[in-house]
Amino acid sequence: MIDIQKLHLSFDGLSDVLSAIDFKLDAGEFVAVAGPSGCGKTTLLNLCAGLVELPMGQHLQVAGALPQLGSDSVAYMLARDSLFPWQSALDNAAFGLKVRGMAVGEARDRAAEMLKRVGLGGFEHALPKALSHGMRQRVALARTFAMPAPLLLMDEPFGALDAQTKLQLQDLLLQLCQESQRSVLFVTHDLSEAVALADRVVIMSSRPGRIIADVVVPMARPRSIRELQTNSEFHHTYTQVWRHLEEGWTHHEG
Repeated sequence: MIDIQKLHLSFDGLSDVLSAIDFKLDAGEFVAVAGPSGCGKTTLLNLCAGLVELPMGQHLQVAGALPQLGSDSVAYMLARDSLFPWQSALDNAAFGLKVRGMAVGEARDRAAEMLKRVGLGGFEHALPKALSHGMRQRVALARTFAMPAPLLLMDEPFGALDAQTKLQLQDLLLQLCQESQRSVLFVTHDLSEAVALADRVVIMSSRPGRIIADVVVPMARPRSIRELQTNSEFHHTYTQVWRHLEEGWTHHEG
């Protein structure tokens, strides 16, 4: 679903933002990307979404083609909910489908079904100002999953939530991914979240961002976020990921 080979990226022509990135994501795979602030995690997502222009001579393919802005293959969920304040939860959830040309009635029906799926049945006509932060993120999650795109790009979508809401939405995301078999590239600063959700955790170094480790998560699916807290494999993998991240910091400082 994503194929990157020896990718270098510089915005000023002098210093690299990303350096020698080799990365593949297979269909149906969930890969989390972790690393220090400023290492290029979001830039990597933006390249895959076509929001950052791919430099000449660099190899990056998404669903077998060059990244393209507005591609039907990609849906992007941002760190903030980015809802239109004047539109209802239903119209916000249906927005991406309408932009892609789906008939308004069909888009609203699909969005209404996804709102029910994320626990917001009965809130279809509520404006964002009437919803809690967690509920607005549920609307954004419904908007993302309503899209038929096979690849989901997710940029710290739960980073600003309280602990309880975050755990609830992580469990919901696991359920939705299990049902839809989407491919997911998920950026996070939370190593526990990365290990709990992903099939692999890719760790990046400080800028210029390089991939310093690619850790396979051994826990079987389906998973429960609550049950993972007492799972020995979860804690062992978390320790592995943390050590790789520490090594990246040590190497950078040295």
